Amino acid sequence: MKRRELKAKFVDFNLPDSMKTYDATAAIPVSKGLQQIWYFLNLKDRRGLMVKFPPRHEFLSVEALGFLYHFSTFVMNKEHRLFPRLRTIFGSYHNGLSYFEMVFKLSKPHGITSLGKGRYLVSLWASSNFYVIDLNARTIESRNFNGGNGRRVRPGRVTGAFAPKERQEIFSTYQFFDKRHNQTYFTTFLRDRGDNVERDRHVTIKKYDWDTDQVAEVWDGEFGEATHYIAVSAGGRHLGLAQFGDFFDSEKNLLPSRILVLDMKDGKEWWIDNAGWAPTAHIDWDPVEDNVCYLSCHNGVIVPNHDPLGFYFKKVYKWKIFGPASIHKYRIAAHGPEKVGIFTHDELLRMTIHKVFVHRGKSLIACTGFPNYVFFADAESMKYVRKVEVFERSGAKSVVGSLYPSPDGEKVFLITTGSFQVIDVEGGVVEEVLGLGRIYDPFNHMISVRE
Repeated sequence: MKRRELKAKFVDFNLPDSMKTYDATAAIPVSKGLQQIWYFLNLKDRRGLMVKFPPRHEFLSVEALGFLYHFSTFVMNKEHRLFPRLRTIFGSYHNGLSYFEMVFKLSKPHGITSLGKGRYLVSLWASSNFYVIDLNARTIESRNFNGGNGRRVRPGRVTGAFAPKERQEIFSTYQFFDKRHNQTYFTTFLRDRGDNVERDRHVTIKKYDWDTDQVAEVWDGEFGEATHYIAVSAGGRHLGLAQFGDFFDSEKNLLPSRILVLDMKDGKEWWIDNAGWAPTAHIDWDPVEDNVCYLSCHNGVIVPNHDPLGFYFKKVYKWKIFGPASIHKYRIAAHGPEKVGIFTHDELLRMTIHKVFVHRGKSLIACTGFPNYVFFADAESMKYVRKVEVFERSGAKSVVGSLYPSPDGEKVFLITTGSFQVIDVEGGVVEEVLGLGRIYDPFNHMISVRE
């Protein structure tokens, strides 16, 4: 594995003395254009740390320019020649998104997972590298598996950061950390020069052992390159992989996302048919029952906003919503997955994320609903419990992003476009609203940990 330390800016700050304390640290990945920002909030000691990468002076680095140059080939499927790449700036992707929209989408942080001892892994939407942040050492490493092994095309014609590589191994999903075995599960695919954009291509599921520095293959087969979220069940027997597909048929109907479930003990694999409720971007396993999972139906996708210049300054994506979102519960039986329940609500629109957790001995579901709702449901019965409407300190309606339950299951931590909020699960009230300034993209996967 190739590793390289990056320059980043670490900024300490204090949380208000009036803020309640909680036995947790919240890790929040956001982005501001091409700049990534990670907040780490120590809610017990009321201390915060903001990490910025890259620092402003790094935007014009050879590395940054090289990324944009290669991105033109990766996204637009153009040949490895300079001028066809430059022309792609005025083109569009298969879903109609502009070049700038795709740059900001695929290069932003998709999620963050804890590796323990103050170390965190940040995965991007689609990239050949990921980041490891060490809060104690105050360092950031960029890691990838390519390491210069890709065969260069036209050797000698282009060198340095701009030298094209014929095959790049691309991480295309959130990375799941199994703390019991100190291993990370992820998926990759290889894109060759001149590849056409297709729904399916060869995808490999792998696991990386942090103790031995070894990578092992778990599964390989045909999947979509838009694999989005991977998760392993609490007991470690089952693995689920979901795709955030945004492909349409000839009649402009959204095609179903693909969902793979593996039984890693018996070596079985199943595909869940989600025709009529796509895209299914996320899977969450029950914290108690090892063979029960919950799949999302976002019922909406990002579409072109027809204003590339406006997007460049505002960084706000346009969504097409097909109706209320829903969460589908499956039990993995000996013969395969069985659907056992559905949760939905008329106001559950543009759901960003759902999480299943234990609160006082009972499994609950928490999920976001656009623009400013957090919904709770009973995970056993899949029945509605309550919704919480959230606001900023100014009184304006919040725009909700990601959420995550506290380690003890008593609170739900929420990030919006302007604040970090704490919701009491039992009472259904907002306890804290901590302003963090303008947050351009709070829709990535945050977490909370006890350390």
